[in-house]
Amino acid sequence: MKYKELPNEAPYRKRRGHSRYFIYFILILLGLSAFVYGVYYLFSTVNWFNIEQIQISGNSTVSDDLLMQAMQSFSGKNLFSISKDEVIRKVKKFSRIKDVKVQRRLFHTLKIVVTERKSCCYVKTLEGDLFPIDDEGVVLEKFGSVYNENLPVINLLINNASIHPGKPIKNASLDRILAVHHLIMKESPEFLPNISEYYTINNTVYIIDARNGLRLIPSTKNLARQLSRYEFVKDNGNVSNNAILDLRFDNQVVVKSGN
Repeated sequence: MKYKELPNEAPYRKRRGHSRYFIYFILILLGLSAFVYGVYYLFSTVNWFNIEQIQISGNSTVSDDLLMQAMQSFSGKNLFSISKDEVIRKVKKFSRIKDVKVQRRLFHTLKIVVTERKSCCYVKTLEGDLFPIDDEGVVLEKFGSVYNENLPVINLLINNASIHPGKPIKNASLDRILAVHHLIMKESPEFLPNISEYYTINNTVYIIDARNGLRLIPSTKNLARQLSRYEFVKDNGNVSNNAILDLRFDNQVVVKSGN
């Protein structure tokens, strides 16, 4: 019997091309990382970029002097060695500041752009003190004893100990009032200057008209149209100053006698 010889298997060859390129790629990445780190280290240590000027913009209520005082510790330091988070933290210690953007401007300028919280109302406490709040109910700092902002007053049955600048007030009556305030801002913003005061009785929001002292119960539906009806009734209806005008009924204003 004749046996055929089996063909010899081709010797196994290792494929080294791809692994070589992978090693080159890793080495390039390491080199780039080392280069970037070296450049950053150089920039953050030399005195070519020491801060000589701090520019602040976007503020109106918080004075430049107060913000510059908070930033004083960064003066003379290297632009690239300071932490942006640290700058933001120091600026946001003022509860009036809502947002902060920090920019480095070559060669010696640190630029800070702030966005302030806008006051929408004053909260009046049981002690009779007024505290400005924004439209989220966050308590804002008072700078001085003179109230320069002409805002509606919200009467709440809370004391001064419940007020903490930078923190929102947790109060169900305040939530209802702010919801009405937001609705007026959206549907009838021209009416806002006429509001002198908000308060609640039995979970119902009342508004006092600054022009005449009339009390209104605002509607949550067709608010702009109901406020227009109120203006017509006020001007033509011979309404008593003690009256309460209920705007919650469709297409009419109900005048109630008040105490």
